[in-house]
Amino acid sequence: MSAKKKIEKELEKENIIKEIKKAQSDVITAEKFFQLVSEPELVDVAIYNLEAKKSRYRYLIKIAKEKGIKKSLKESLIEAIAK
Repeated sequence: MSAKKKIEKELEKENIIKEIKKAQSDVITAEKFFQLVSEPELVDVAIYNLEAKKSRYRYLIKIAKEKGIKKSLKESLIEAIAK
């Protein structure tokens, strides 16, 4: 594999990890919103929003596993949780 391809692969890996961290943060924010709302219309919005954020997070995890990012992903998530 050429140096250029290795760099591209590493950048792709970093981007996926970055997106997973953002998706994880989005899920937490959506959970907080859900916990705060009480009006029936907003509860529906909060539920749909939370499910959408969780779905995106699961999708990104699946992509990371398919690309073999497992170990780095685990380390990155531990880092994100520790912050």
